[in-house]
Amino acid sequence: MAVQKTLDNLKQGPKEDKVAVAGGIAITVVVVLLVAWGILFFRSIQKGSTSVDLSGGAQDEFNFTSVKEAQQKLQETFSNTTEELRQIRDDAAATQMQFQQQADVQEMQGDGTSQFDPGASTN
Repeated sequence: MAVQKTLDNLKQGPKEDKVAVAGGIAITVVVVLLVAWGILFFRSIQKGSTSVDLSGGAQDEFNFTSVKEAQQKLQETFSNTTEELRQIRDDAAATQMQFQQQADVQEMQGDGTSQFDPGASTN
């Protein structure tokens, strides 16, 4: 009875009252649906029945093997480059050491005259 009386009052009332009641009912329905969905969603997560399936959609279009092959080739290229640079560095260091040793030997042997020898002046 009270609901019928309220509905009759709304039918005869101003438009603003009707809009306010309709908005309240819509908000209530949305909240109830959201709460129900949340309860069902979290229950399914607790049960563990929700599983992620990535086999459909755009994932099928994307070929992961080609990406892995390209990544492996890049890694091989960069690792080879690193090894080549190390080899060049080691070769250069060895060459520099040989040059330094030859220079040291020539300094020690010299031409028999010393710049500090007082008898070897060239005046």
